[in-house]
Amino acid sequence: MYRRRDSGAINFKPKSESKPIGKQRKEQQTVDLAKLRGKTGPAVDFLREHVKKVKGRVSAKGTQIQVEGLKHREIKLLLHKFLRHNGLDEHRVLSQSGILKIVPPHTAKHPKLDVATTPPAAATMPYLFPGRPTSVAPDKKRRKKS
Repeated sequence: MYRRRDSGAINFKPKSESKPIGKQRKEQQTVDLAKLRGKTGPAVDFLREHVKKVKGRVSAKGTQIQVEGLKHREIKLLLHKFLRHNGLDEHRVLSQSGILKIVPPHTAKHPKLDVATTPPAAATMPYLFPGRPTSVAPDKKRRKKS
């Protein structure tokens, strides 16, 4: 009596036989190694070795590296791997405006207080209104229970 209706779902998957037309443009990512002093050469070699496996390209100019053929996240994970292998566990990999940067550990420097300074009085003593009796409870004697 009742027929089942089709849900009307649309299949957005491309057909397996369809191929992209023309040359597909590979993503190009930039890595900035300016704050990684003395380790830029090994970092470039490490990235070249790992990018070669996926048929990508690495070109270096100064402290910046252009990586082609890998996604942003994959490059970030490779940089983390490089830092751990070289004992630079404190360093971080930041992504700012599409550029990956290796940053040394953050050391916060707080200004030192002068020797002559003392903490404010309110921090050490309770505030009492002048002319008002204090709210200290008198000592009570306890009865013995029998």
